[in-house]
Amino acid sequence: MQLSHVLDQLMTERNISAYKLSKETGISDRLIGYWRNGDKLPGAENLLIIAKYFGISVDMLLTGIDSKSQTNLTKDEQELILMYSKLTNKSQNFVLERARTLYDLEQETTNFQKSTPMIKCKHSYYKVSAGKGFSLGEGDSWEEEEIDIPDTPESRKADMCLTIMGDSMEPVYKDGDIVLVREQAAVDPGQIGIFIIEGKGYIKKYGGDKLISLNDNYDDIMFADYDADSIKCVGAVIGRV
Repeated sequence: MQLSHVLDQLMTERNISAYKLSKETGISDRLIGYWRNGDKLPGAENLLIIAKYFGISVDMLLTGIDSKSQTNLTKDEQELILMYSKLTNKSQNFVLERARTLYDLEQETTNFQKSTPMIKCKHSYYKVSAGKGFSLGEGDSWEEEEIDIPDTPESRKADMCLTIMGDSMEPVYKDGDIVLVREQAAVDPGQIGIFIIEGKGYIKKYGGDKLISLNDNYDDIMFADYDADSIKCVGAVIGRV
């Protein structure tokens, strides 16, 4: 929880106006308005004044969580809370939505695994784009981790699986889908493959002299626009998880 949320909640619950808080702390109501709206953060001295006024710790004022309640949290968990508290409202909402998505996905996966035989598969997260390409770092590896996937004839043929992002391959492949990939240096025309062009990863349909998006809102990627040595096929998409 961000400071602006904590301060607004405290003032609302205790029926304290900005004018009253200003009068009793000596801090201008204009500054209080900035803090309450999330436009600015108070300095250390004012943090202490506000925290003392409401009878809470500075940690509680900054994050909504008292440091005493964090004693059972790991160092990473405490760091996440601190970083989250310093994000803008927009960034906090993004983090929350991503966290909820990941949580729901893991819950669904856990429930599914209880009733379905699973096997391990090499997995890379957000390494290919169903859009304009996802930049790959120097020496980037496709073998980031192993995940459990359903044990099917298709999955047993896969050498790896990749999470994609973007909508250029809709309606067949959607943002967040995990696709099964068989490693090979080339695919047939019309086949969906994984490609690298100038260090960017793509999932596209092979068109002989171009890469084709299934979504008409995206232009084809013409090989003639690139150095031939910078174009590489990583493998064929043989299904999805």
